[in-house]
Amino acid sequence: MAKSRDNVHHVDYESEHITYRSIWHAARVLPEAGQKNDSSGFWSLMAATVLAYTAYEGFINDVIERLYPDVWKEERTYFQTGDCRGTLGKTRFLADRLGVALKRAGRPYCTVAELHAWRNDLVHPQTVRFRGTTRADAYARQPKRAKPVAFAKLERPGFVVRCFEDVAALADMLLQKAARQHWTEVRDLGDSAFFGPVGSSRASLKQ
Repeated sequence: MAKSRDNVHHVDYESEHITYRSIWHAARVLPEAGQKNDSSGFWSLMAATVLAYTAYEGFINDVIERLYPDVWKEERTYFQTGDCRGTLGKTRFLADRLGVALKRAGRPYCTVAELHAWRNDLVHPQTVRFRGTTRADAYARQPKRAKPVAFAKLERPGFVVRCFEDVAALADMLLQKAARQHWTEVRDLGDSAFFGPVGSSRASLKQ
């Protein structure tokens, strides 16, 4: 006997996952491993810092898509030239549209710009080579080793901590201004760019 379909119901559903928040959570966990005094700690800090930049990039993209969908449709061309180029260009674009005054020579923007340059050095790597002449006894005490600029910067005291602090500060500054002007579009993000629910889902019974 055929099964009746009269009692089968359907729902309309929506679900989203705020990817950059999950990436930020991963980035925050890694520095704990970076406290180790061995090489694995250094690599953990490197991974954490790359992910912090990636989370920021995801945040900027998400907010532009929410607030200015017509611009976002042309993202591949709109953000390729001039002052709007790349992630920093998108940051300046968003700040300008929202009326946020960016002090390019000061924190937090200058740190994000420094992080951007650092990330580019790391993800577009070139083999580092140098040569020279020095005294044999001096070389025996401290051999000259080639080192990528990105590695050296990561060893600077406070660099990683400052990156995390200023990435979050700049993102929150932009989000809070966006919330005042475009509450409907960003209300699910709450008060913080990186802290809060990573997603949501909802469903309604179809009539």
